Amino acid sequence: MYSTYSPFQQQQLAEQPYQDTQRTWLAVYGPARCPALAASMELQLHRKFQLTAALDELPDGLDGVVVASEDAECLSTTLSYFAAALQQGADFAFCDAVFGFEGDTLLYRAAARPQGTRCAVLSRGLLARCRAAARDPDDPAALLRLAAELAHSPLHIPQALVRYRREPEATDLFSAGGKRALLLSHVLDMTGAPIVLVSAVPVLRQMGYEVAVLGPGDGGSLPLFVEAGAAVVTHPDCVSSSMLWGLATAADLVVANTIVEVRAVRALNGGPVPVLWWLHDAFVGYGYISHLIPRQLESNVRVCAVGSHATAAMQAHRPDFAIGQLIYGLPDYAQDPFEPYDIGYAGGLPLYVSVGAFEMRKGQDILVEAIRLLPDEVRAKAAFLFVGKGADKRLLAEVRQLAEEYPRNVFYVPRLTRGEIKSLMDQCACTVCSSRDDPMPTFITEGLIFGKPGIVSEHTGTAGLITEGVDGFVYRGDSPAALAEALAKMIGHPGLAARMAPACRALYERYYSKAAFAASLKAQVNALLEQCAGPDGGL
Repeated sequence: MYSTYSPFQQQQLAEQPYQDTQRTWLAVYGPARCPALAASMELQLHRKFQLTAALDELPDGLDGVVVASEDAECLSTTLSYFAAALQQGADFAFCDAVFGFEGDTLLYRAAARPQGTRCAVLSRGLLARCRAAARDPDDPAALLRLAAELAHSPLHIPQALVRYRREPEATDLFSAGGKRALLLSHVLDMTGAPIVLVSAVPVLRQMGYEVAVLGPGDGGSLPLFVEAGAAVVTHPDCVSSSMLWGLATAADLVVANTIVEVRAVRALNGGPVPVLWWLHDAFVGYGYISHLIPRQLESNVRVCAVGSHATAAMQAHRPDFAIGQLIYGLPDYAQDPFEPYDIGYAGGLPLYVSVGAFEMRKGQDILVEAIRLLPDEVRAKAAFLFVGKGADKRLLAEVRQLAEEYPRNVFYVPRLTRGEIKSLMDQCACTVCSSRDDPMPTFITEGLIFGKPGIVSEHTGTAGLITEGVDGFVYRGDSPAALAEALAKMIGHPGLAARMAPACRALYERYYSKAAFAASLKAQVNALLEQCAGPDGGL
């Protein structure tokens, strides 16, 4: 008999508070062969329950029924959470789940997505309404489907209270009749690619898709996907897991995020599901993986990229690929409250900001040399801030040496919170990206939201969108002298940044706003579906 919890469940169990729910009486209904469910009931901390094999004659005083459509192992606190949900006024409560014999596959449900749940609690009143509407009033799967539709006060419990000794299926993520979109991400951290993928969730939901995301364990961005209305499945080997094929082929649309999903694209190339392959990658990202790119893409795969730089990176390896443009969208942070960040250390000087992890690709050494090349009287009129983790110790040492040479003008901060970054963009004079290879630097876009011009390398995707001298400046050849010239132009004309602000804001609205991104994504999805249909009207 099953008696162990997954490591994730053990972690959650250790953090769960005690809930006094003994005054709530529950029935547990699992009419199929459910030995694990029955056994786990013996371990429940909530003791006021009874197993029942029939729903026709429930006793008076019963508050709700836990309905299970298949065998599952419950945590010792599962009934306590379900009873507490009824006490809080919910008429239908569902939870996250753990899957697999190792318990390493997790399903995080969205509060607005009760579809597909196999174990939930129904209030006495909701159960009666579901039984009255059901063709088979004793079928647990039918009762759960109806409960998801008819509940007045559904509640999602963000705890993995249930464990299934199998891998998740499409029916665990999606309803039976809706359109399904599966988003594939090789990371779920707070880096650029997953963050901008979050913005695709509400757009796809507006298009009528139920959205699920497949990725590794949470690195920070997973809650953002759930808050946006997506279900999230995590698996350590999400890029090549056999589960991928089953979930993908049951979807109506797959979005593969970045070149790292090339194995998934290879597997789905020529298959029955439309695939939108969204590239955000720098040239350096192809070094160890380019040999896996298919030589030819079938009609069910459409490639799009975040601007000209990401396009060129793919076409350096597959020059014949047709690549559409899908520039990411960022929320209008200027309209949101954010925590203030004190830039008093700049002494009132206009602040020029560079944000990014320290690595050769990001080119902090080019900006360091450009600042040194500035005439002393020009440098003295500005302040420069480097923000980023010092991954490359040599680059970090160069920045710190520069700060020691010019302590009143050059500053370094290892990291800032998201709120502090927004505040920084609101207060700075200009953003500077000296990258040697950068598809579409997000901090430059964040500066545009606040009307701040950017000085960028030609080796950035932003360079292909800037109108020189109107909403930014582009320097060429990775030249510190050329960057110093652009900096001197801005510093020498104190009112220039303010005059450029309306054009900078307009650049954000035109390419990066929520409306612009939604229109671009819808256009790319519709083009993919037309491409799949072809002259014969079908894949």
